Amino acid sequence: MFAAIAALALGLQTVRTAPAPVLIARARAIARQAGDDLWPGFSRVPFPVLLVGEAREVLFCPAGPARGFVPLGRDPATRCALKVRKTRHDPASRATFMAVDGVPTVVIGLPARTDANGAAWVATLLHEHFHQMQMRAPGYWRALAALDLGSADQSGAWMLHYPFPYERADVAAGFAAYARTLARALQAEDGAALAHAVRAWRAARRAAFARLDAPQRRYGEFQLWQEGVARYSEIALAEAVAAPAGHRRTAPDFGALALNLRARLLDSLQHFDMAAHRRVSFYALGAGEALLLDRLSSDWRSRYFHSGLSLAPLVYGAPSR
Repeated sequence: MFAAIAALALGLQTVRTAPAPVLIARARAIARQAGDDLWPGFSRVPFPVLLVGEAREVLFCPAGPARGFVPLGRDPATRCALKVRKTRHDPASRATFMAVDGVPTVVIGLPARTDANGAAWVATLLHEHFHQMQMRAPGYWRALAALDLGSADQSGAWMLHYPFPYERADVAAGFAAYARTLARALQAEDGAALAHAVRAWRAARRAAFARLDAPQRRYGEFQLWQEGVARYSEIALAEAVAAPAGHRRTAPDFGALALNLRARLLDSLQHFDMAAHRRVSFYALGAGEALLLDRLSSDWRSRYFHSGLSLAPLVYGAPSR
């Protein structure tokens, strides 16, 4: 019976890409092979994944007893223990939260339901795996509570629904100017041009945040720190495993993905629309800042987890070059 359930649960895939277990195995391999060069310890962060189908959801590499699930044996692609239950989550999910065993668990739908090709789906898994690293970092939950943004909400939903003034005209204009100066800094040549662009970016950043009250500033900095750097990690890891020039490309094509992610990020900054994109606006801003910090401060990642859930200490402490 278990074999039949496993065949049904794990056979769900699309004709456009590899089966989901193969892609999960690829994400786990990237985390092992390239993750520690970017984020020391990344390869050792537990990586449970709840793959959500229409009728059943399958847990890969459970980090605890996973009560309420039925064992399925071991998956040959990932070498993970598997457990299954009836679906409880949205089959289009792409999130990380305490979904099973009270530990950070990636909850994700199949590529067909999340509108992703193989490489993009793997990048999303790595984005969510970085959230697992953030949530397991010493002091994370204490620092999160200290932001004092969630009121009585213990579910974490406030991270998605905080009443940030996205549509206020002065805020939207200030953040658009901040985004454009960041785009120019990312494109600037090294030397005097970069130093000038960095000064303009920092000035625009200060001006944008000055339009907010203190809780709004804390929320904005947190989103840059959490979601922006997770998006940056997608780009950096895709670039780390991309096939060198001249080598035959194979699916998933991480080289093409890395180029596409960078191009989309730059376009988002140049055509920034906070009122339209709301919280997702912070993804491009934070990722752009992290990419710029790579040019300005070689050790910023070593200080990232000690920056108080904010990029501000890293941004304003980095040399202008």
